[in-house]
Amino acid sequence: MTQLLILLAIIPVACFHFSKKIHPKDRWLLFGVSFGTVVSPVSYGLMEFTSVPVIGKLLGLIGLMANLIHGSLGYFFLQSIGLLAEGSPLLGSQLLMIHMVNALIWSSYYGMIGYKIGQKIAGEVTESSPGMGQVRQEAKG
Repeated sequence: MTQLLILLAIIPVACFHFSKKIHPKDRWLLFGVSFGTVVSPVSYGLMEFTSVPVIGKLLGLIGLMANLIHGSLGYFFLQSIGLLAEGSPLLGSQLLMIHMVNALIWSSYYGMIGYKIGQKIAGEVTESSPGMGQVRQEAKG
């Protein structure tokens, strides 16, 4: 059942596609926020594909590497504030809490990255110059 979590990967793709037409200026910001929201459960779902013979091992390895990066932050945060007991098995509700904390953390992180990518593409990069504050550069061409 946890293998169905990879269907959440449709959300960032759909968000990127629909934001081209609806709000193209913030396309990369919206994609970053939606990607950061689903990256933790999708990586967990990919990790469950190790039981499939050939291609499942590769998908499981990709999911394992992504889950090592994106899954542990929420776990250690909840453990440090005392909501998770150390060394005990995780229940479904605790796993849901971990994914929700990861969604908050990673959506803000990838949202900032997407915002910067959108600025670079639009040519709205701001650079600070000494004594003048921020100077705005416009795209040429």
